[in-house]
Amino acid sequence: MFNKRIKGHSVAPSKRPDMVSEDELWEFLESAPDENKGVIYIHVPFCDNICSFCSMNRTKLEDELDEYTKFLLSEIEKYSATNYLKSKKIGSVYFGGGTPTILKERHLEQVINALKGSFNILPECEFSLESTLHNLNISKLRLLNELGVNRYSIGVQTFSEAGRKLLNRTHSSDGAVKHLRDLREKFSGMLCVDIIYNYPNESIDEVVRDAKLVRELGIDSASFYSLQFLDGSVLSKTISEDYYDVEVDKSLHHAFLDEILSQGDYEILEYTKVAKKGRDQYKYIRLSHAGADVLPLGKGAGGRLGEFGIYNMSQKMKVMGHMTARQMEFDRFVNLFQYPQISLERVFKFVSQTCANELMDLFKKCEENGYLKIENDSLNFTKDGVFWGNSIANAVMEISKKEFL
Repeated sequence: MFNKRIKGHSVAPSKRPDMVSEDELWEFLESAPDENKGVIYIHVPFCDNICSFCSMNRTKLEDELDEYTKFLLSEIEKYSATNYLKSKKIGSVYFGGGTPTILKERHLEQVINALKGSFNILPECEFSLESTLHNLNISKLRLLNELGVNRYSIGVQTFSEAGRKLLNRTHSSDGAVKHLRDLREKFSGMLCVDIIYNYPNESIDEVVRDAKLVRELGIDSASFYSLQFLDGSVLSKTISEDYYDVEVDKSLHHAFLDEILSQGDYEILEYTKVAKKGRDQYKYIRLSHAGADVLPLGKGAGGRLGEFGIYNMSQKMKVMGHMTARQMEFDRFVNLFQYPQISLERVFKFVSQTCANELMDLFKKCEENGYLKIENDSLNFTKDGVFWGNSIANAVMEISKKEFL
């Protein structure tokens, strides 16, 4: 049905937004928001080890942490003084990167205390940091626990020795397992990992072992992605993609899922995420998918406040554009198509009857191909459907974009 598998998350296409000035943004932020749900995203664009697959906004650390911390503190002070942000109830704080835990303990303490003292952080707020294993030691874990951090997303990528070498991970396989076990024993919050599969020459045994270890170590959720050769990454410059075969990709994907789901204690949370039942809620993504404002702090951070899309190109330059109400609806519509069960009622409330009919034709074709079942007024994705999920989402966007743009 599809000529090519789309691996990455779907992003709603958009017309070029009308650019706005920073003065217009600050004037808007003196108004009251229409609704109070909010998310804060903090980007820390530094690493002490560059992963071979990564193309994110990051640089190798060159003793810049003191200056960057001062910059984050000034941004927190500036935004938190506005009427708009004063009215927001923050349900998720997410530190991404780069490697946020490359910040020293004194830096983390300053920034987190400033966030907690400046914004209306809900008691049930999900406070999450991305990290590598070697940047999250027990001393730092203890401090962050005291500061209220309750979720970590750790870039393990694989437990295979060969895979870890290819992906430029710092620990050995045994070292990674030992460190994760220590973290699990000392931390009761959400301990989550990233897993990459279908790197060159990966075997079924290796991907099954990854799934077994995720479960045996008591990991709360695992994002699992087929390796992408992203522009700017080391791998994109050193390894040919000619090895790729979609049937091998699918067999590795299914082997991981079969193993992680085999005991009935994990479930599919998104197309590329499995979670232990009753644990990880992934509020950062859930809230932003539902249309909550995302305050972007730090170089490389992007977000949206009201109708203002914001991207921080550097510490001194922001790029801002005005988003139409229909564009924001398109974003929420597309975000529905990241989940294994989707309400047709929610889908069709965004589009005309003509578009709904076209989408139903697509969904019926997907059902004929074994990708989903249409029952109880929902799309219920099969294992094959989860594998092709982002391709299905892209087809949905192509059909529906005329409704929004």
